[in-house]
Amino acid sequence: MQVVSGSYPSNADKLMLAKSITTIFPSLKIKIQEENEGFVSEHLYDPVSHCGFIELKLRNLRRNLYQDQRRYRKRGRACEASGVAITLQVISEGDEESAKDWITAIKRMRPSPENLTSIKMGMEKTFNNRRLWISSQSPTVAEILQQYPRFVDMPYLFDAEFARMFPGKEDLFLRKWEGHIFPKVLKVATLEKENDPSDLSAGEEIDESLCFRALKLLTRYLPPTASGRNKGWTKCSVKSALSYILEVKPTGTSIPSLLQGSLEAAAGGAEVGVHQPKLVCIGHPSTTAQYIIVAKNDKVAIPLQDEGLTCALDKLFKMLWVCNVAYPIQLDSVYSFFEHVYDMPISGAKRSKVLELIAKLQALV
Repeated sequence: MQVVSGSYPSNADKLMLAKSITTIFPSLKIKIQEENEGFVSEHLYDPVSHCGFIELKLRNLRRNLYQDQRRYRKRGRACEASGVAITLQVISEGDEESAKDWITAIKRMRPSPENLTSIKMGMEKTFNNRRLWISSQSPTVAEILQQYPRFVDMPYLFDAEFARMFPGKEDLFLRKWEGHIFPKVLKVATLEKENDPSDLSAGEEIDESLCFRALKLLTRYLPPTASGRNKGWTKCSVKSALSYILEVKPTGTSIPSLLQGSLEAAAGGAEVGVHQPKLVCIGHPSTTAQYIIVAKNDKVAIPLQDEGLTCALDKLFKMLWVCNVAYPIQLDSVYSFFEHVYDMPISGAKRSKVLELIAKLQALV
């Protein structure tokens, strides 16, 4: 029989297990329609609706996992506590059928110029259905992108989704980050002599992009803290904290190679903070580089268009919210600061380091 390992097997593994069960126990094979093979009906596992005994058993098993063993942490309670409210409408039976038709259509369409209008309309028509599914079922990133593959080849759809979730806030980061925020971060570093070239690591260029330098300074001002560490916490230094949001790879690195060697497999699922998507920069941020959102354990890579680091950070933040993925705990403070830039209520506990940095920036003219 096919053996499914881990608490988060892929759809293919669950489907293979269903096939194995019906092979050994033919009486469990229920054929509802001619094209139905039996093992994909809801009594075992349905890859479309993500229902069935196998899926139910896995969800019950995950309830007993420690927080650090969970691949994703739900945002629901944190959003409610922080005042971030996303209104979800009840979907009628007719709208549900219409949404399923649109989902099927979106999957089949390719992002050609003649299909763009229809794809955007389909994403709008399925918004409530998608938000209810993500918030109630907590699918993995891989499952979300399998259901809505246009997010992969049209990453700007994350902007539109975020705009529907948080009206009026979708372009705040792009407007404020380069114009106001990181120049002040660099100014604070200069005043506090944190930007001394002698402090750069060996071989690091002084003329690196200002955005990259400001991001490194943020991980220094907002380092990983001891508060809220869960069982299995992997010690994270200030220097290595940056790797949880941005990893730099040499020019010529292939995108498929970024998905090799799952950290979850290497650590047996016990390592904390390696599950969340992050940015990979092929090249150096001070040069013309390509940015990719990589969720290694989900085997997902989303190449971004010819955009700089600021746009890439904006896309990554929006993707985490769209896919309902918690921040890596090593960078809770950094992402809390980003929430301030987006003019969102800071989720979770208000960290003193974040409030202190915000006060410093606001004090600058």
